[in-house]
Amino acid sequence: MFRISRDRPWPPSIDLATVRETLIYMRDDARAIPGLEKVAQSLDAAIQDVDVAQAKLTPVSYSPIASRFLPARLRPTS
Repeated sequence: MFRISRDRPWPPSIDLATVRETLIYMRDDARAIPGLEKVAQSLDAAIQDVDVAQAKLTPVSYSPIASRFLPARLRPTS
């Protein structure tokens, strides 16, 4: 059984490049529809926030040494 240590929980892994691409597709679609100009502007702001977050992000190397495999607990049979 695989268990993540609760003493040092890992941060969630988020692929910011994929998030950015998805937001760009959504923004381009919103620009093409009349009435959604503010949505497109909001998505532009979100894309800029992703860019800032990605610039601050330090690469994390996940090592198999950090995980540990525990034996499965056997349930008593009655």
